[in-house]
Amino acid sequence: MRVRELLRQAFAPRSGRIQAVILPVAAVLAALGVGSVMIALAGFKPLEIYASMAVAAVGTPQGLGVSVTNAIPLILAGLGVALPFRCGLLNIGGEGQIYVGALFATLVGLGLHGLPLAVHLPLALLAGFIGGGIWGAIPGFLRASRGLSEIIVTIMLNYIGFWIVSYLVHGPLKDPESYGYSWTMKVPVTAQLPIILPEARIHLGIVVALLAACVAHYLLWHSVPGFEMRAVGAGAQTARFAGIRVGRSTVLSMFIGGGLAGLAGTSVILGVQYRLSDFFSAGYGFTAIAVALVGRTSPVGVVFAGLFFGGLLNGVNNAQRSVGIPMGIALSLQGLILLFMIAGQSPALIRWLRKRRTARRVGHAQPAVLLD
Repeated sequence: MRVRELLRQAFAPRSGRIQAVILPVAAVLAALGVGSVMIALAGFKPLEIYASMAVAAVGTPQGLGVSVTNAIPLILAGLGVALPFRCGLLNIGGEGQIYVGALFATLVGLGLHGLPLAVHLPLALLAGFIGGGIWGAIPGFLRASRGLSEIIVTIMLNYIGFWIVSYLVHGPLKDPESYGYSWTMKVPVTAQLPIILPEARIHLGIVVALLAACVAHYLLWHSVPGFEMRAVGAGAQTARFAGIRVGRSTVLSMFIGGGLAGLAGTSVILGVQYRLSDFFSAGYGFTAIAVALVGRTSPVGVVFAGLFFGGLLNGVNNAQRSVGIPMGIALSLQGLILLFMIAGQSPALIRWLRKRRTARRVGHAQPAVLLD
């Protein structure tokens, strides 16, 4: 089976809310179970490691703040994967869109001075959305006009976007007082996302992420463009026969998805680092694929999945510092979750479970009693 079809089956939402909740939870639990074996083989006690990870992730206000801060770009980038998928597209270019969105936001943040925060910050956020949206619309346009695979184009654009930013922060945009570091000047306070919970150091980006999820949900399920996107995702030929402009929906969904990923990069620069540099993204664009998968490509599900992965990253980082477990365990857990999610959607496994369920029902059925 081709990779595209396998991913489509894994992402595809199934009927029934119970199954939509059980499958991600079961995949996470199975991954943690296999991960405990890996931790034990590395010479650590799995229960103690998981307990320390949980305490680090949510046990203190500071830990909770780090987990939420990690989750903000994951939620936004996860939405950037989930929304195009509803249009039948696989946006693998979140990493490049993150870098280009952060670049646009930084340019507006540094280029506009003297504006109040109520004007400067929204303009910087809008610039980040537009930058990521343009980078996402390119593969959407090539898919709609030339039939090129959006998977290949987005992967190629990841490298282009990163190296454009790398060139700029090492050259034209480099801070002259950076003391050898390759980064831009610090964006002014009026373009920074303010801290809304000082004790936990949670910035306004979490509100942006939640609003983005609400807008994405409304767009998909309560608007005409969203209906057209879902119709194209269900079947492009049928949608075209029904009068829907498939090309427009393709470009629009990729533009919005790229814009959401651009906001993810913007949230990191304006809310955490305040300077643009290369390698500022901790692989958010790639982790977003796992976030969208675990979230079942539902905006609400992506929010919870992003919070989970944000806490997982925080917990593993803390465990690495405190007890010295390898950082690769976090990446392994993410990979295992993806593996179990895809395996859970395997047609052969689904047929086998249905047969077991049918056999169980037949076995428990009482024989009919004939009365004379």
